[in-house]
Amino acid sequence: MEKQLIEKVIDEAKGEGANLVIWDRRDTFTVESDDVKEIETNDDHLRVKMQDGKAIVYVEYDSIYKLVVEKERAARAGIRAGFSAAGS
Repeated sequence: MEKQLIEKVIDEAKGEGANLVIWDRRDTFTVESDDVKEIETNDDHLRVKMQDGKAIVYVEYDSIYKLVVEKERAARAGIRAGFSAAGS
């Protein structure tokens, strides 16, 4: 997945106080907006540092195949706007 698209999704999640769900080759995980201290985009990977400082996650851009901004609303929980990588 391209760095510019990843940065766009991160900015959207931050702007809306939403969670970021990341699918990569190995796993799927949710970066909850309340628990994130720092999200950093580097040349070839995404780095997420959690508030407690105990967990730091590194994900290579090439291994990400889907990013989702998970928006919470009272009427319907779990509304998701997704961004997928086309091809590999």
